[in-house]
Amino acid sequence: MSMETQLQMRRNVEQMHQTADELDSWLGDIGKRDASLRGKAVPTGGRAKVTAGDETDEEEEAREIEEAKEELRQERLRQETAAAETKGEGAMSAKKAAKAPQTHAQKYGQWDQYDADEVVRGIEEKEADQERLRKEVVRLENRRAQSKARKAAAAASAAAEALRLQGNEAFGAARYEEAVGKYTDALVHMPRSATLYANRALGLLKLHAYAEAEEDCDAALLIEPAHVKALLRRAQARHAGAKYDSALEDLERALEVEPRNSAARALMSECRRFKTLATPRPKAPLVKVAVEEVEHDPDNDDDAFVLALAEEPPSGLPNGDRSPTSSAASSAATSTASASSTDSADVAEGAGEVDGGTATEKSAAGGESVKAGGRRPTAGGGSAAAAGRARAVPTAAPTAESFALPSSLADMERGWRSLRGSPDEWAAWVGRIDPSAMINLFRTSLPADLFSAILVALDTYLSHSDPTRTLAILRALTSAGRFSILTMCLDKADRLAIDAVNIRLIEAQGRGEIPPDENLEALRKQYE
Repeated sequence: MSMETQLQMRRNVEQMHQTADELDSWLGDIGKRDASLRGKAVPTGGRAKVTAGDETDEEEEAREIEEAKEELRQERLRQETAAAETKGEGAMSAKKAAKAPQTHAQKYGQWDQYDADEVVRGIEEKEADQERLRKEVVRLENRRAQSKARKAAAAASAAAEALRLQGNEAFGAARYEEAVGKYTDALVHMPRSATLYANRALGLLKLHAYAEAEEDCDAALLIEPAHVKALLRRAQARHAGAKYDSALEDLERALEVEPRNSAARALMSECRRFKTLATPRPKAPLVKVAVEEVEHDPDNDDDAFVLALAEEPPSGLPNGDRSPTSSAASSAATSTASASSTDSADVAEGAGEVDGGTATEKSAAGGESVKAGGRRPTAGGGSAAAAGRARAVPTAAPTAESFALPSSLADMERGWRSLRGSPDEWAAWVGRIDPSAMINLFRTSLPADLFSAILVALDTYLSHSDPTRTLAILRALTSAGRFSILTMCLDKADRLAIDAVNIRLIEAQGRGEIPPDENLEALRKQYE
């Protein structure tokens, strides 16, 4: 073997030892770092105990990694040695060839002995072995890292659970600030726990920190959108901040998940009540009206409404057209005028002048001309004071005939607010509305108060007189927007009304007033 070949082999061995030393140094640093991490104490909740089984697993994983790395080093060393030997043999062959030149036939004979496929196969096998060893090392290191991550997560979960229990204990003892602190410490270990955010929100509600509580509920719902407790507590925070519409939205979402949640129903009723109280009522507009007193109005003398409300009939009407109320008022005015003395007449005359002057001022303000201080003869021969005195006209109660059929939800609500003082008129108006029109009126939404009023009208009046119409209205209401939420929030009186209506419908079906193929049981279940 030549000197150059020996020198090259020595260099290769030195390079191999240097690489092995660097790898050993790296392994030592990793081992020290791993030992320091194992010995680090848990920040809160005490040091996590590592069981003997866990230590055995870690040692086994470390041993497997070391074996795989050592095998990879040996494989590389073998390849480097083989490469050096091949290179040395090639150099010696070149020297021999230089000393004894070969003929072309000898060179061709050497090419016949050379197996290129075998050489390529050997190279591929070596590369495959290296790749296999490299993948094995990577797999073992990944498994070790995953195992460490799982253990760290388990330790964090245990610490967070311990802090959560401490927070619950402090909350039960009404130490709300301490409870909030414990929940905050627990969130350091488990920052994606919706339960911890919801618990801290409850503690903040007790401390009247409503804005912070709402933020915690927002975080909990980002992690778990269907977290019912977070929805309820955000609704409480918004209710405390007078955000009634937003609170009602949260309660509706909570009831969609838990339809029988009594706390959500109670808070929804309270939110609706406070929303009604907080809604400012528009002030009635001030209208300037010019008043002119007339004793005869040819345009309205024959109007039934005027005849029913006037204290005195118009002077031009015959006695037969006078209502009893108007006749009685006229007789009383006549007797009073006959019993008056001269002094009283003078006083009445002066009063008539004052009233006339007032009427003149009002007429002037309205842009109309009325003769001031003039006396007007009355039908019963009364004094000028009786003629000038302002009449007290009673307000007529609205009836179902006073309102046209509604074309929008606003018309429906206007009719209900006007007729709710007369339940029979309200029921009559509801009975006039076509059920198919109700589907369009309530397609978007149906206010809870209006829904209850319709149920009362059906129970009190319509179900007795027209069961078929009642059935059609009940079916139309099932198409209303948010119908399922409305049925969830019915109070006891509304449920009793629905039960009574269903009983009457069953009785009507037994009498043959409703077709026997109508599935009343399915309709009843829709209102449960």
